[in-house]
Amino acid sequence: AFATTAFTVKPRAGEAGGEQTLFLVGLNEGKFFGQDGAEEALKLLERISEQRGASYQLLLGLTERELKEIEEDNKVKDNRLSPSRDLEGRRNCEVIPVVQASMVDKCRRRPLGRILRVTQSHVAWQLWTHPRETVRLYWAYWRRKEHRNAAASKFWLEHFPNSGYMFFGECSELIAIRATEHLAAAHAQGRGGTFVLVVNNMFFEFVADRLRLMLDGGPEKLQSPEFARHLRERATELNMEIPDITPVLIFLYLGMPVLALQTLLRHRE
Repeated sequence: AFATTAFTVKPRAGEAGGEQTLFLVGLNEGKFFGQDGAEEALKLLERISEQRGASYQLLLGLTERELKEIEEDNKVKDNRLSPSRDLEGRRNCEVIPVVQASMVDKCRRRPLGRILRVTQSHVAWQLWTHPRETVRLYWAYWRRKEHRNAAASKFWLEHFPNSGYMFFGECSELIAIRATEHLAAAHAQGRGGTFVLVVNNMFFEFVADRLRLMLDGGPEKLQSPEFARHLRERATELNMEIPDITPVLIFLYLGMPVLALQTLLRHRE
């Protein structure tokens, strides 16, 4: 089935403001048609526009830079989306039609993803403190293309539970936190409406689980100062920049073995 789920936050009895609906959509990398492709997401946006009016807000599991690049490089002409053949092979190509559709509908867009250097530094630190996982990278690197989308998270977390969580778990949690904060801010202003959150399927289940926990409790929870403070503190922790020791790891686990091999070969000449 198409990877999608919906969350509803209703206003409290007697409270002004409308109902909020958040659709979470998972897309497969580079897929435009069929199950878990951009086509299914576009159909969802079309149904929302027809039933609720073109008033949805598009939230994306992309970084601010990634979204900006998509917007600048894929301007909509005559309200027409770019043909998929012109997008194939491009980074985040499956998301481009969805972003363009929101441009046609004149709907707001907001990126929720964590910047790469923060994720890289968190992953690198776990690899440093768990050297067995670092050693496993030698064989896992050659198998990385065998496991994509939803299968990717299963593969990497099975063999790299600590460093893998820094990527799949933390990135998903931050996306869910930012989406929840967005709903809470709109709710505080008495605004209902429809929100569509689009993520890669490698994050879908993680984001869905986090949203279930965060949105459980309805409007009372969203309005709670303690809950808002918890979200801010956790988001700060997840987005904290730490020294990136990736170059050190590359030198120790790639550079040193190569140097040792070269030395051995010279001695055998």
